[in-house]
Amino acid sequence: MDMLLLVVNKCSWAIVAALGFAVMFSVPKRALWAVALLSALLYGLRIVALYYGVELVVATFIAVCFGGLISIRIAHWVNSPTMVFMVPAVIPMVPGISAYRAMMGLMQITRSPEPAPELLYQTVSNGLTALFVILALAVGVSLPALILRNRSIREVFGWTKSYHYR
Repeated sequence: MDMLLLVVNKCSWAIVAALGFAVMFSVPKRALWAVALLSALLYGLRIVALYYGVELVVATFIAVCFGGLISIRIAHWVNSPTMVFMVPAVIPMVPGISAYRAMMGLMQITRSPEPAPELLYQTVSNGLTALFVILALAVGVSLPALILRNRSIREVFGWTKSYHYR
């Protein structure tokens, strides 16, 4: 029960953040429900993957790739490009704490005459975590669209055969 409350709480805040960025990015009103749905699904999937022991970068990549596949279907319903609602939906997964700790560590390293090895280790670890999570977000958002770019939505989901005219 505690896990369910944690997922609902975190997904609710992810929806609030994603909708805030969607409004700031002038996402059409018809696509706001897709932003909310995707942000909740992606954040919830990442939390569940983390709960079962998957590393943060891998969990983020899996969640965002899943969202990229689902967004192809949602784009058909909303009649908007996938990036319109995918980008605001993944913004709550940006690793702000890791990036903040890496920058604070860099500031402490530059101030101290002889930085402690633990500080160096933590700074590099936080910086690399932030970097790889951002890389997982970027690749995960674009990979499904790149792989499936020459296929129609009907062909991807097996509704009917699609013929390409070039």
